[in-house]
Amino acid sequence: MRRRLWILLGWSPAHGVPATVVAVLGLDAEDNRAVAVHVEWMPREYTAGRTWRARLAATSADDLLVRMSEWEDSPIAPAVVAEPSARAADVAAAVQIQLDDLLRPPR
Repeated sequence: MRRRLWILLGWSPAHGVPATVVAVLGLDAEDNRAVAVHVEWMPREYTAGRTWRARLAATSADDLLVRMSEWEDSPIAPAVVAEPSARAADVAAAVQIQLDDLLRPPR
């Protein structure tokens, strides 16, 4: 498996759709190594992220890739595939770069 990133979305009562970014999740695994999982939560979005917190807590790292492909199209809390940064040394850095991009104010 190559490195994969997702932007996790939570329900937005204001918009009536899952439009609130709640976290960035990254997975990485090399040949026959354990799956590395890293998640960074969006500040002040605890309530909108409840579904994702429960999902991730109940899923092992080895099963996460399969479950993510199922959850990407969830009508309540979907995930959007993101392209990992080529400058990231590891999955934690890739997740942090993506989160920083999301938190950066528009120009």
